[in-house]
Amino acid sequence: IEAISAYRGGAFRSAIVSSWVAVDYDIIAKAKELSAHGDAAAIAFVQEIEQAIQNNDVKKMQAIESVVLTTANEKLQLFAPHEFEDLSRLQKDRHLCAHPAFATDDALFQPTPELVRAHITHALKHLLINAPLQGKSAIERFHTDLLSPSFPVDGDSIGKFVRSKYLDRAKDVMVVNLIKSLLSAPFGSESANYIGQRHQVARTLREIAKAKTAIYDETAKDHVIRKFDAIPDTLLLSISAFIECDTRMWDWLPEPTRIRFRKLLNDADAETLNKHSGFDAFSIPELAAILLARFESFDQEVQVGVISQAPKREFIAPAIRIYGESWSWRGAENYGRALMIPLAPLMTPDDIKHMLDSVKDNGQVLGAHGTEEIFKSVLEQSKSVLAQSKQHWQDFLNEINEGRRTPRYPELRAKLDAL
Repeated sequence: IEAISAYRGGAFRSAIVSSWVAVDYDIIAKAKELSAHGDAAAIAFVQEIEQAIQNNDVKKMQAIESVVLTTANEKLQLFAPHEFEDLSRLQKDRHLCAHPAFATDDALFQPTPELVRAHITHALKHLLINAPLQGKSAIERFHTDLLSPSFPVDGDSIGKFVRSKYLDRAKDVMVVNLIKSLLSAPFGSESANYIGQRHQVARTLREIAKAKTAIYDETAKDHVIRKFDAIPDTLLLSISAFIECDTRMWDWLPEPTRIRFRKLLNDADAETLNKHSGFDAFSIPELAAILLARFESFDQEVQVGVISQAPKREFIAPAIRIYGESWSWRGAENYGRALMIPLAPLMTPDDIKHMLDSVKDNGQVLGAHGTEEIFKSVLEQSKSVLAQSKQHWQDFLNEINEGRRTPRYPELRAKLDAL
């Protein structure tokens, strides 16, 4: 505020000095906030300042101020290279304004209005309006959050969390580095930390893409083109989760990498495909044919395990066939829980009708003790299409109860009527 007031009053040298004071103060304030979160470099810097203040060591405080930009750049990693250069110019011009001895003998430094406006803009844009977490510490904090049990799992919640805590006040360079880190970490030296978390990482990238579309499109494409070819065979199938969330990644991959991926997909067994979320590649038509061929080559119990762990729309038809052919009460219960319930959120009204038609004449399914609970779960999980599927459920209940004194599935009927 002082800098802007001085500028408006024509006191341009005073405006530059005030801008520098604001920068100096804000760096220290951000360092204190970072130190409170455990950043080692920030803790050391703050301790150095506090020690100098406690000892009233003026020379030490002057020395700290003289290199405060370098400290913020190299140790706290608050700036991009061009930002450091801009603020270094501000510091140099501050010296010319505050110390006439820095000027030539016959000319006092006379900053132009344009120069002052540029310095004020740079101070605001590069530092003052930004959150303290911008450099390496921000990336590390983000990944700590991402891998923690409290990190949200649904897209909307992830988006709100990431935007409010990181993106809303993030500089572009921080967003770029964050995207690169999310595309690198699951395939680098720390890949073991991301086993079982790749869907989480991919969903997070998708939310970042919504919030920072232009930055994401440029950064992600460039990274995939230049870096994904180096992913080893042992991890390459793990890019499937990322491809599912952004199918453009398949087109961005260099052709040699796509050839490697297809070969690995063709040779993978069910355990490998599940481990690396390989069935997420169904989102790419040319890969879907490979995956279906691999799935059909597995025996039925392996197929059941695959569907249970990785429910996909492409599995609905074979899952209904397996369920409809259940030959025992125990088998019907196991298949219902392993196949129908996981697939229910993906079912259309026609799928639900197909499922009900496949079992209406199978006494092993109808007579199994757990069937009613299974149907209740399927009904609950497929509520999004209830308006179109309710009649199918009613017709099914009417048909299987025709002529019976004691109707089957009264709780299912009550639940259906209540919805």
